Amino acid sequence: MESTAFIFDDVSISPVRQIGIHSHVQWELSYVIHGRGIRTVGNTTEPIVEGEIILIPPNIPHVWHFDIEGTDDNGHVANISVFFAAETLEKMSMYIPEFTNVFKRISVLTSAIRYPDDTSHRIAEILLGMRGEGALTRLPKMMELLIEIANTSHCKSVGKKLAFNRISQRIENVRVYCRCNYARKISLDEISEEIGMNKSSFCTFMRHHFGMSLTEFVNAIRLEKAKEMLCDTDIPVASIAYDVGFSNVTYFNRLFKKKYNCNPKMMRDKRGRSCLNNFVSNPEGDKTQSN
Repeated sequence: MESTAFIFDDVSISPVRQIGIHSHVQWELSYVIHGRGIRTVGNTTEPIVEGEIILIPPNIPHVWHFDIEGTDDNGHVANISVFFAAETLEKMSMYIPEFTNVFKRISVLTSAIRYPDDTSHRIAEILLGMRGEGALTRLPKMMELLIEIANTSHCKSVGKKLAFNRISQRIENVRVYCRCNYARKISLDEISEEIGMNKSSFCTFMRHHFGMSLTEFVNAIRLEKAKEMLCDTDIPVASIAYDVGFSNVTYFNRLFKKKYNCNPKMMRDKRGRSCLNNFVSNPEGDKTQSN
């Protein structure tokens, strides 16, 4: 994969395929072109405003939940995101003295911010102008973009990083990692290394703080996502099972019925949705079982 200083991501997808809560070490600039719903950034949850542009500092968990009713004619939401590393800004300020003040105004931010309308309009024009450009020809516009986003006056704070103790941070890291990777197989080796624990200690940690194993926790996330897709899309049941990470449809059906007291097909019709709203919670049904 080609190495680039900036990542430009122009996306038009169904709301149910939007990535779950996540965080990363890069700065992220997010422009909602089409869609509505709610977003959570760090410690703040607010409605999504179509056309909004948000700048998120590194390592702040965030997620956009788009409503299925707020899509375009293709059933999609659209957004552009730009990602760049803090080191990129620092090196630019070292080698381009004129860029020093831009670096300082951006790097001091500790909260995510939303730009006012006039600044958002200028940023949106730059972002839309990058469509169809290659990484090299996009660079001059990236410089223009950074200068514009450094204009942080009159911006509104829309969330900051939660203060966690060591255990709470590990719990949050597990939640974020699993919600970002539930659609594939997550091995005990990889996640225990990611969290910074040995496998035995990690298994004990899961049982003590989550009340279930890693497999049970990941399957619960998969079932939750499958429920949303069943109610909001016409994707076949088998395809949904595979999309959320199950390799066996029969196993998926069995776990789904145990959790929601109705099978996936029932969930899709009116009786199934009524079943979801009125089912009596089964104490054993909140946990999925490993196969």
